[in-house]
Amino acid sequence: MSVNPSQVDLISRLINATTVRQRVISQNVANVNTPGYRRQEVNFEDRLRDALKHHDVEGAMEVEPEMRQTEGLAERSDGNNVDIDMEMGQLTKNSILFETYSQILATKLGMLRSAISGDA
Repeated sequence: MSVNPSQVDLISRLINATTVRQRVISQNVANVNTPGYRRQEVNFEDRLRDALKHHDVEGAMEVEPEMRQTEGLAERSDGNNVDIDMEMGQLTKNSILFETYSQILATKLGMLRSAISGDA
């Protein structure tokens, strides 16, 4: 398995996106009982996938996490559309992604370290 700097950069960007998503999910949970609050979500992986689908590696490295309001969810009478069960599921999924990306990054950096020191 080879390693190049763009892989490390890409994994770092994925970790950053999960960090942003964690904040947004926490904000949704904190506002579960706030009248009129609209659920927010982070779009990153879809935008990254679109850039990579068009073989635009440079463009993929420029993709940033995008926050947006979630449309089409059932809304309570107070105008709030946050579903606490959905948020808890998203929190779990995001935590797993963060851990996975962190482990991949640690492996890639270990490989780079070995290559630099000649242990490979």
